[in-house]
Amino acid sequence: MTRAGVFSCGGETPAMLSNRDAMLAITLTSGLGPRLTQRCLMQFQSAQAVLEASASDLATIEGVGTYRADEIRRNLDKVISGSALERENALIAEHNVSIVTVIDDDYPKLLRHISDPPPLLYVRGRLIADDVVALGVVGSRHCTQYGREQADRLAGLCAQHGLTIVSGGAKGIDGAAHRAALTAKGRTIAVIGSGLTRPYPPDHVELFDQIAQSADVDDGNSRGAVISELPMTTPPKAENFPSRNRIISGMSLGVLVVEAAVRSGALITARLCIEDHNRDLMAVPGRIDSPYSAGCNKIIREGWATLVTCSADILDALGETGQLLKAGLDASELRQRDREAKPPAAVPASANVSQTQKQLLGALTGPRTLDELITAAELPIAVVQADLTMLEIRSMIKRDQGRYIRV
Repeated sequence: MTRAGVFSCGGETPAMLSNRDAMLAITLTSGLGPRLTQRCLMQFQSAQAVLEASASDLATIEGVGTYRADEIRRNLDKVISGSALERENALIAEHNVSIVTVIDDDYPKLLRHISDPPPLLYVRGRLIADDVVALGVVGSRHCTQYGREQADRLAGLCAQHGLTIVSGGAKGIDGAAHRAALTAKGRTIAVIGSGLTRPYPPDHVELFDQIAQSADVDDGNSRGAVISELPMTTPPKAENFPSRNRIISGMSLGVLVVEAAVRSGALITARLCIEDHNRDLMAVPGRIDSPYSAGCNKIIREGWATLVTCSADILDALGETGQLLKAGLDASELRQRDREAKPPAAVPASANVSQTQKQLLGALTGPRTLDELITAAELPIAVVQADLTMLEIRSMIKRDQGRYIRV
């Protein structure tokens, strides 16, 4: 430590660290969760500047205050002056893991637009641009044979259509969905609620290896990735899994609930999908006398979810993207169309842009933050986040240093 707010890390100051290592240091710091990290990055403009911020600087962040700022500053000091960063990087290298930060171009586009995106992701395997066309599949760990069969059938068919299958790596429905995507020679992403050196459940270690195994082969045949937002040695604690669910929903165009009880983690993901992320929610109906399907039947009956019985129903529920896939376009063709989309200065109705998307484009008179766009467009935050996602996918806007710019 040289003076208040400026510290050394292995002979380097925070300003000398790469963005990756600076973001990694923030992730290792107790008290800096995703929402607070995002606020810090928005205010200080870089991870390095967050590491250099004094306690009084941190106290100006919304929701922090003096006492909490002092605690965060002490925790940052421990990470920066200790060996935690060095140990974490050694584990990352040992286990062939890569790091993707929220400001990197290859960070999942859909996930970037939720209210609390992970500051960084630990990735074993490979994330690719085509993963933007993704379907989340969730359901019971203690599923029935019927649930397993439907997860296998629907996930496999959707993977063949070009959708990346995103699930939580758990036993039951999750495992069936991942395996079906692999069998169909499609892509799948497992989002786990522990560090990558502590994969959970242990019974799925072989499955996780299969998902990540092709990552080193530069032939386009990578099967997917196993990802986590948690430091490498984090054990599987119960409180990690609700947070994990937001990543599954956030990465996906829509979420399919195959089998779920009335009180289950799958319905937590379903609520996030609808209320926080403004995504499409689908559910497979089950036996009326089965507690394992009671949650699915409930969300269909109450109008949360679209009833689906086949992959065509799922593609229909996914709107324009689903229709392109249904028509036989593969993911690379879809991405090429997105790249070639060049909206004119005034977007006509024929460009298939919704009214709220037009409002956002009109509000982008210059670079704007999310909060500035919400105020300028006078739209609910969930609508703004969903529309920004679709506009970025279609290459009509881009994101630069936390601000959105019209292309």
